[in-house]
Amino acid sequence: MSSRVTCHLSLLSIAAGMVAVAGLMPSTVLAQANSDAVVISIEGLHATQVQSYWTGERMRNAPPLPLPTIAGIATDIEGAAPPSGPVIMANSGGPGDPPRQEIVGQAVESATEPLAGPYPFSYTRFRLFPDNGLLGLLQILYKQFPYRLIGKLFFTIPGQGDFVCSGASINSTNKSVVWTTGHCLYTPGVGYHSNVLFAPARRAGANPYGTWPGLSAVTTTGWVNSGLREFDLGALVVSLGGASNLRIGDAIGFLGFITNTSRQQHWHIHGYPQAPRDLNSTPPGAQFDGEHQESCAATWATNDQPSGDASNPMAIGVGCDQTGGASGAPFLINFSGVGGLTNLINGQGTYRYTGPNPPENLKLFSPYFGDAMINVLNAAQAVPVP
Repeated sequence: MSSRVTCHLSLLSIAAGMVAVAGLMPSTVLAQANSDAVVISIEGLHATQVQSYWTGERMRNAPPLPLPTIAGIATDIEGAAPPSGPVIMANSGGPGDPPRQEIVGQAVESATEPLAGPYPFSYTRFRLFPDNGLLGLLQILYKQFPYRLIGKLFFTIPGQGDFVCSGASINSTNKSVVWTTGHCLYTPGVGYHSNVLFAPARRAGANPYGTWPGLSAVTTTGWVNSGLREFDLGALVVSLGGASNLRIGDAIGFLGFITNTSRQQHWHIHGYPQAPRDLNSTPPGAQFDGEHQESCAATWATNDQPSGDASNPMAIGVGCDQTGGASGAPFLINFSGVGGLTNLINGQGTYRYTGPNPPENLKLFSPYFGDAMINVLNAAQAVPVP
């Protein structure tokens, strides 16, 4: 197996402190603080080596990466500083649909967010098309838009072993970006992960579209250098793959996204949790097994500042009991079975607090999708994919 090469790149001059919004509007630049900057890894392994590494047995046996936890209970912060960057909206679409990314306005002032519902962290959760014996039919349903765009991310942490997370194909100019969370691609103090492979629409051991090996990965300096959960963002650039050796966007399509918008949203969260639930402290339902998509529907509940640094954009918190393996699960606004200004990624499963459980194990947090998300995506979609 060839050696793995990692390099760190800046998009523009660090001295200028600015990053171009590649693929959106060339004249638009974003202020870039140290934590907003991006770092890229270039994976030296050939795609065929990554795919051959992930045998069916290795996939079945890979444990979930534990969902990171923070000691104590979540803070309850009512107000958040207004977002600073442009509101960028991108469409979702199927194969053949062009990915469009447009600046639709400037960030609006964000006042204290009103709580929604009788209990801030209320939610519903369901298994996508639960087993009922019609295995062939269920596999067809998993291939429907937009469920097919979400899948499992397999990878190796050097010195620690193989693990799995969640991810999703996202709107990108190179049609080759899978969105996830930073800790699924990079471990502070260890480095970038290797053998990264994405399997969309995986169900019960089957990969109906095949797999896409990682080409490069992007996260923020805030995550790499300081382990800041507010900047725990990640994008994986995948090479040609799948049954037809195509770009992933051309093979199955992509989710849209939106940035610097109101925190007051309702999300559908789709992931592949694999760590077992404590059935004594979570709602009824099937035990998680990592081989089915599990979905939470939840409304914004709180803001959170895990670093304690008020200069960082506050994270968002919702109700959801998904466990390890759901890191990177997309938070979707305007969930729909058709493409367009629908199925917009606006967060991802990232961390929770340790207790008491419940209720802390019934809460899930994501970084706010602002300027840092734009910087990460722009770095990823600028990577050429042959």
